Amino acid sequence: MRLLYVTSLSGKRINGFMRSAIIAAKSLGFEFTMACNTDMADKAGYEQDCKEYGIETAHIDFDRNPLGKKNKIAYQQLNKLMSEREFDIVHCNTPIGGVLGRICAKKNKIPAVIYQAHGFHFWKGAPLQNWLFYYPVEKLLSHWTDVLITINKEDYKRAKKHMHAKQVEYVPGVGIDFKRFAETQVDRAAKRKEIGIPEDAILLLSVGELIERKNHASVIRSLAELNEKRVHYVIAGMGPLKDSLTALAISSGVEKQVHLIGFRQDVAELFKAADVFVFPSHQEGLPMAVMEAMAAGLPIVASAIRGTIDLLENSDNPLVADSNDVGDYAKKIKSLCASDYLRVKIGQNNQKAAAKYNTLEIVEQMMSIYKRCILQAEKQVK
Repeated sequence: MRLLYVTSLSGKRINGFMRSAIIAAKSLGFEFTMACNTDMADKAGYEQDCKEYGIETAHIDFDRNPLGKKNKIAYQQLNKLMSEREFDIVHCNTPIGGVLGRICAKKNKIPAVIYQAHGFHFWKGAPLQNWLFYYPVEKLLSHWTDVLITINKEDYKRAKKHMHAKQVEYVPGVGIDFKRFAETQVDRAAKRKEIGIPEDAILLLSVGELIERKNHASVIRSLAELNEKRVHYVIAGMGPLKDSLTALAISSGVEKQVHLIGFRQDVAELFKAADVFVFPSHQEGLPMAVMEAMAAGLPIVASAIRGTIDLLENSDNPLVADSNDVGDYAKKIKSLCASDYLRVKIGQNNQKAAAKYNTLEIVEQMMSIYKRCILQAEKQVK
């Protein structure tokens, strides 16, 4: 069996986004090809990862902007790839990968087509333009989808009611390496010194791109309202808002407490050096960073959004009611800063709740879906 995994961007290395699918497919003896834009990849590291997993990668010029001109080229490249190779299953991911992947799969009569929605771009409370643009596209393409995988409960309910895929499945994310994040050991003092944080500080940590959707600005503003010099905020990630976030920290008078440390490979160690994980995002599907923080045993201050609520609903973890409520962020952060006991208790509860998102659990679910697709593909061949 040959499986084509379509996603817009490769990432710097093979990561958790695609790892469970790779493991599931290789466990079933599939040939696995990943079609993605590799422009931002660590070329040597990516090639090494592909050899380790026994997969191949095809570069496709995907543009994350739905109206980007490069997507016309991407369509031609993807269509050519499918026409030259006899793929049995196409597993599409991300909005652009999902659209172009399913169109090309339909044109090339691929026997089984999966679309994994990592958070529909229309959700309760989403801007009207999202509903007008994304909803009709997804509804139309669901007719060409054999299995539609959703990763949070809101999307699952909507897909079951309004989409036309032959099957709708709920798979809670792509899985995390639970053992890695739960058992990592680190010299907290040394790690803090490395990133410029005092040993006795309360360390708030966020992991994510420096983009508007991640809403790091609200936490920076909350530091000014909190007015606690011992609280430091570390953001691990890169993105176009670096300069504006730096300027905001300066104008808010908290520049000595805000640390933008860029892309990091040592996230598990950063979790162990932190006291509180902060996730102020405006919109997510099922955020992996929150799962990883839970597995590491951290308490979490987060926005009450789809996906994040799914993760924290059974862990007695405090939620922020509104992603833009700076005062509520400051209040929740202050309560955790004031009590070592509360941070430890909530962190332990989070770690217990995170066990069900282990990669091994997700791999089992993906294998079951792939097996059904095998039967469908074999029927079409006959």
